[in-house]
Amino acid sequence: MSSALNKVKNQNIKDTNSEEFSGSPKAWFILACGWAFYLYEYILRASTSVITNELMVDFGISASAVGALAAFYYFAYVPLQIPCGVIADKFGPRKVVTTSALLCILGSIIFAKSTTIANAQIGRFMIGAGSACAYICCMKIASVWFRKSSFAFIAGISMMMGTFGGIFGGKPFAHLANTQGWRSAMIIAAIVGCVVMVIAWLVIRDKPEGKKSIPHEGGLLDGLKIIAAKPQNWLIGLYGCMMYLPLSAFAELWGVPYLMQRFSITNETASYGSIMVFIGYAVGCLFSAKLSDRWHSRRKVMALSASGTFIGFSAVLFLPNLSFDAILGALFLSGVVSGLSILYFPAAKENNPTKYSATSVGFTNAFVMVSGLVFQPLLGALIDYSWDGNFDASGTPVYAFKDYQFSLTAVIFALLIGRIIVFFIQETYKKEKLS
Repeated sequence: MSSALNKVKNQNIKDTNSEEFSGSPKAWFILACGWAFYLYEYILRASTSVITNELMVDFGISASAVGALAAFYYFAYVPLQIPCGVIADKFGPRKVVTTSALLCILGSIIFAKSTTIANAQIGRFMIGAGSACAYICCMKIASVWFRKSSFAFIAGISMMMGTFGGIFGGKPFAHLANTQGWRSAMIIAAIVGCVVMVIAWLVIRDKPEGKKSIPHEGGLLDGLKIIAAKPQNWLIGLYGCMMYLPLSAFAELWGVPYLMQRFSITNETASYGSIMVFIGYAVGCLFSAKLSDRWHSRRKVMALSASGTFIGFSAVLFLPNLSFDAILGALFLSGVVSGLSILYFPAAKENNPTKYSATSVGFTNAFVMVSGLVFQPLLGALIDYSWDGNFDASGTPVYAFKDYQFSLTAVIFALLIGRIIVFFIQETYKKEKLS
């Protein structure tokens, strides 16, 4: 009788825990705090796209130097992806998010107060270091507080929340920078970061009460060794790198000046182009898991994403008679199909042991963010290569539409490479049973 009672009791506990871990209001609230930090850091990441001209004038630099300055974010962000994944697995998201928010705040202040390009680079580097854990911690929260079957959906929703940050880093930040000055705008962003940091510390919890932590056997790098030993993880990461370029290269930096030159418009108006990419990407992320479930495949959706994004951005760059409104529509649709590629995160997780979920996401995200580290300065260098050498009265280089079009062609080639990589990625889709 005692054994039977214990069995019933244990089953009740299991059922209660299953309900709690599968998406209780508390779980969603904690995840929302992770999303808030991800959205916030994305505003900081994307803000340089609408102040490129101001940075050139203030620091007396060229497009190549602006690209390098923006990329200092990624110089910190990329190398920290794997350590952040390991640390999030080991110490939990609460401490990591709070500390990271503090780094973003300090970096924003240094960037705003910089009088030399070197100081601005330090500020941008600190912002990148603080931002490195944002998406990883959202995925860690998802893996601990929700059922396995929800992971792909939450991965898409989380990326969507980040793109909202890109939207706020577009026209709203451009308006703030135009009215208050870009330096004051960065100080305001730092104040917002203080609010995010306090909320994260007060709300985020590493795991539900009563849920056992998966023990970390061996050293901190054991999971990384297992993940790095699988060629499929490298292919998934390379695919993610190519497919993130519409955001990291176009929407986050060079899309606004490209549209300004093509249509002779202001940075606020041109920022709608980036906003369309971000909104479209958010929509694609939202439906990626559902489409994958319908097709019972990650790989098919990833292939569709690569093909559609290649066609869409080729049209944006090379169809000469498109109106600005038509370009916005094309950018939105391109963003939608691009957002479907977010399945590289579930694919990476499904390809590795569950206890290394944050490490596997960090490993993949390191590849994804290399896109910004490499292509933001690369496109700046290509702009300078195509430049005819003209300066304005203040000595700032004057770039033509052809210069931006030439440089962005590199994105088209990268998207084509992404489509080729899909041929070599194995299917990871498995219909998870509710537990």
